[in-house]
Amino acid sequence: MTITSWILELSSPSMPGAMKVRLDERLIVGRAEKNQSTQPDVDLGPFGAEALGVSRQHLTIDVRGNHLTVSDLNSMNGTILNDEKVEPNKAHPLKHGDQLQLGSFKMNIAIVVSPTYGPSVQDQSSLQPQAEVYPGHGQVILIVEDDPEIAKLVSLIMEQAGYTPQISRDMLSAIRAFNARRPSAIIVDTTLPGLNGLEFCRYVRRDTRQNTTPIVVLGGQKTSENITQATQAGASLFIGRPINAKELAHSVTSLVHQTEKGVSTLHTKQLVGTAPLRSLKPESRRDTVVVFVFGHGDVPLTVSVKQPVTFGRQAEKPTPAHVDLSRFQAIDLGVSRVHMIMHYKDGKFFIEDLGSVNGTFLNGRSIRPGSLEELSNADEIRLGQLRMYLYFLADPDAEQGE
Repeated sequence: MTITSWILELSSPSMPGAMKVRLDERLIVGRAEKNQSTQPDVDLGPFGAEALGVSRQHLTIDVRGNHLTVSDLNSMNGTILNDEKVEPNKAHPLKHGDQLQLGSFKMNIAIVVSPTYGPSVQDQSSLQPQAEVYPGHGQVILIVEDDPEIAKLVSLIMEQAGYTPQISRDMLSAIRAFNARRPSAIIVDTTLPGLNGLEFCRYVRRDTRQNTTPIVVLGGQKTSENITQATQAGASLFIGRPINAKELAHSVTSLVHQTEKGVSTLHTKQLVGTAPLRSLKPESRRDTVVVFVFGHGDVPLTVSVKQPVTFGRQAEKPTPAHVDLSRFQAIDLGVSRVHMIMHYKDGKFFIEDLGSVNGTFLNGRSIRPGSLEELSNADEIRLGQLRMYLYFLADPDAEQGE
């Protein structure tokens, strides 16, 4: 079976946010009414469509081979495609980035995933896909994607390529899944909730024993800036929208095959933007954690716990070992001035609530003030309503005495 589904993103000034829809053969776009015998697949009624002249069944979007078409269904106020009125009941080619106007309702069309339509990756020096296709034999592919429709379709693409997909919805669960079972490759979206997906790339590349795992980043437009940001974060390959299902499968199989054959060219210690981490001496990395604050994933905190370190807002009597979270809206999120303390003992990290007003939570569980709670890699710590995720630094070379 081959992939035939498309995922489209519809956006409009009349809509509060973009809408993603799955297209297998045909979508009817219009506005729904209770006594209507055939309801539209995409209902624009909640967005003021009636007042803007949208008919109950206004147009269809159809799959025609490897492309899409749009057909006006003899609507009352007509359809305009890229400033040109379309002839009713006639198929017109529809492309990524096109604009439709249904009556006075303007709507932008973006193709997120398609079976064969999309930009090529051939011009990216990070990967030249091999002509041969090497089907998988059950290897695990970690898919980090919060949108359920995209995750489902990418999972199906990987299944058909011979792999075992594993889906994580956010960075925290992705780190846990990654550490629990090594995947043969990772597919990660840049727009994860709260934290940019590129931070997961940096997590994998910086300090884990599995830092040569191939990573494919799914992003927005395929621009030189987006490609550069992804590769600097450690991505093996950037694929912009529209995501070509066939190309995605081919790229992943090529990356996995190259890695298993030992021809991966990743240099994991040369990441741009990791100078603060690289500058740490190997003996100090054991007592160091990197902390990501939810909603601020572009500014992780590197914290050395050579002595107990307190976390909170700007303290009245600041100490050298205090992490000030004021710039992360700490006061609005209920963080006390001196909220929590972190300890490093016998090779393990612990946290202790210091009698804070709004409490400290470890993976959603309230911890008792004054008691030590041991931390694991990728734990979530919540101070009041401020969420943080942390991971431990490790240096395999130092541990092996090299």
